[in-house]
Amino acid sequence: MSSALLLLALLTSGVAGANPPTPQATPAASRTASFALIIGVNRSHEQDLPVLRYADDDAARYLDLFRLLGARTYLLARLDDNTRRLHPQAAAEAMDPKHAELDTAVKRLSEDIALARSRGVETVAYVVYAGHGNVRNGEGYVSLEDGPLTAPMLSDQVVGALGAGRVHLIVDACYSYFLAYSRGPGGQRRPLPEGFTRAVGLAQADNVGLLLSTSSARESHEWEAFQAGVFNHEVRSGLFGAADADGDGQVSYREIAAFVERANAAIPNDRFRPQVHARPPKGSEQLVDLRPGLERRLEVEGSKGAHYVLEDANGVRLAEFHNAPSQSLRLLRPPPRGPVFLWRVGDATEFPIPAGPDVVTLESLSAEPVRVASRGAAHAAFQHIFTLPFGRESVTGFQFPSVPLPPPEPGFWGSRKSFGWSGLALGAASGGVGLWNTLKARDIRDGVTPDLPQQEAAARNSRIRRLNTTSGVLYGLGGAAVLGGALLLLWPEADTLPMASVGAEGAALGVSGAF
Repeated sequence: MSSALLLLALLTSGVAGANPPTPQATPAASRTASFALIIGVNRSHEQDLPVLRYADDDAARYLDLFRLLGARTYLLARLDDNTRRLHPQAAAEAMDPKHAELDTAVKRLSEDIALARSRGVETVAYVVYAGHGNVRNGEGYVSLEDGPLTAPMLSDQVVGALGAGRVHLIVDACYSYFLAYSRGPGGQRRPLPEGFTRAVGLAQADNVGLLLSTSSARESHEWEAFQAGVFNHEVRSGLFGAADADGDGQVSYREIAAFVERANAAIPNDRFRPQVHARPPKGSEQLVDLRPGLERRLEVEGSKGAHYVLEDANGVRLAEFHNAPSQSLRLLRPPPRGPVFLWRVGDATEFPIPAGPDVVTLESLSAEPVRVASRGAAHAAFQHIFTLPFGRESVTGFQFPSVPLPPPEPGFWGSRKSFGWSGLALGAASGGVGLWNTLKARDIRDGVTPDLPQQEAAARNSRIRRLNTTSGVLYGLGGAAVLGGALLLLWPEADTLPMASVGAEGAALGVSGAF
């Protein structure tokens, strides 16, 4: 009996040793809660700036994207009639892009984040801005409808106030580079001394990642064919999964920067290439985790590599990509609310995507003639977007160039011709008044005769001295003003700013070019 019990014990021990119980692994994504604050501003508080057409569309599409990823999302945008029709959910939720509403949204979002953190959940927040930007006195700012949102305000009252473990800032606006880096005093277009820029606020925060598209131009970065900003369309395309070159279900800062660079590499004119600055938070290059949304996905095999556009029945472009041969992709799919189509650009072939099952492969789809025979008269430059294939080698070979600084803000040197002509005018006015004083002194001197009483002669001589002194001062001021004005008008101006490298822990990534 004892022998039987011993044998049974050994067998039980052996089975347990061969198959030890393993705790069920919890996906990393399930331990992290995502939040997003999205702002789209078509009309700046500065009345002289042009009104954008698609910043509200960009904001609405970002709302849809982050909802696909399960993020608690707040939207500030004034949607036009067309955008409200295309995005009814955004129309139902959007708040005005003004300071009071921004404070309300930040307060609500910070409370959501605090609740998540109190339950031991890691938090990541996305702050997305599409609209107008500018720089004054070396400090960048973006526009709300009722006033500027300066770099310190964005850093302290928005990003810092959220209280998230990590924050990713995505901005498409002119001069957005200066939201994180200071120009310093002055602003003349000259060779940049070492250390001309310095990291401030957002760039100094270890838990903040930056993805900034900047432009030196006042024109909008929009294309009617996209009905969106060019940079925002490319970023969203990458975040749908097209930039996930290693197929791990996550998009890193390196991958998104390489994806945007590759998308625009075929554009001949640098003017139409976005100038991108990317810097991950310290300790992690991950920008977005797609795994929460990839349970419902479209798989595009590498053997089917080509230029594709994913759009809904209303013609809203959800994503665009050009996967290289052997580069397979997994793309997020929107909820089954209506027809979705994959359009292959090269041969104008369209693939209707069924509502189910959740996982659909391109190979299983049937090709049909494209619904729209003509795609419209597109801008010649932007037709080159996504003409080059993107794959792992694009990320592997991606280099982090130094970041070019945008041209100076319209300040002193931006208006130096006005100051120059003002100096010449001031000099001429000073010289004219000085001449009047000289002539007046001469008239008084001519009136001094030998028979003039001594007291009267002394008074006149004193007045002559005062007039001559005043004339001398005015001549000096006038001469200085004329000289300064001439220098302002005649001083040579550099055509371009040289590249300035920005050192930061975790490395600063940049894609050169300019709008």
